[in-house]
Amino acid sequence: MRKQIGIVLLALVAVGAIGVYLNSAPTLVSDGTDFSVEIHVSMWHYRDGILLDYSHHAGVLTTLGANWIEDQMGDSPATDPAKGIAVSNDATSPQASWETIPAEIVTNGLSRAPGTYASTGDGTWTITKSFSVTGTQSCQLTGLYWAVSGDFLLCADTFTQVNAEDGDTLEIEWSLSVT
Repeated sequence: MRKQIGIVLLALVAVGAIGVYLNSAPTLVSDGTDFSVEIHVSMWHYRDGILLDYSHHAGVLTTLGANWIEDQMGDSPATDPAKGIAVSNDATSPQASWETIPAEIVTNGLSRAPGTYASTGDGTWTITKSFSVTGTQSCQLTGLYWAVSGDFLLCADTFTQVNAEDGDTLEIEWSLSVT
């Protein structure tokens, strides 16, 4: 029975970690709060099919775990390009339900492109892209994707609208941390 409880606990922790990884992405939409990861573990103790004990506790994200999440969300595997950064001139406030940013710009040197990943500490990293503008383009919205192509929006945010002209550089940097 202990082995079964251990397996159940291990499965719950694994499912929780996967859930944190897969379900935390929408919380990255900027609402003025910091991103955090919640980890919980529950235990049910049964004997002869009767529930004898239950407990639920907040788990502890280890430094190793935070660095693994950073690696997965930042630049893993190392042969992949860093994640994609895109811009738009849409004035819509970012929504957790988005899979892409609306009206993503695909011209004037502002097409979605891989960013440069840099670790800035345990569980903290940046992804940066400098766009070389080749025309006249206004923009005020950016999205960070976990892939360079496809509907894989990790987070989105607005910035003060800029009216970029040919020859300008637009640098977008996303700073992320798992705490």
